Amino acid sequence: MIQNILKNWNLMRILRLAMGILLVVEAARSGMWLLVAVGAIFVAMPVLNIGCCASGNCAVQPKKFRADEETEYQELK
Repeated sequence: MIQNILKNWNLMRILRLAMGILLVVEAARSGMWLLVAVGAIFVAMPVLNIGCCASGNCAVQPKKFRADEETEYQELK
């Protein structure tokens, strides 16, 4: 768990964290406590490196190419 927090930081993850912190700060300043909770979720996602594509659920499986298959071409007129 600690390794997941400390490793694999990139620009997008840092940007997501900064936007979440900004949301929490601005929501707390204006007294919108529901948005503070939403902002806390947006802060937790980059810190814990979780989200839609973090676990590979959104990855598209590549088509397996077999070298023994013949490629068919169609002549265009």
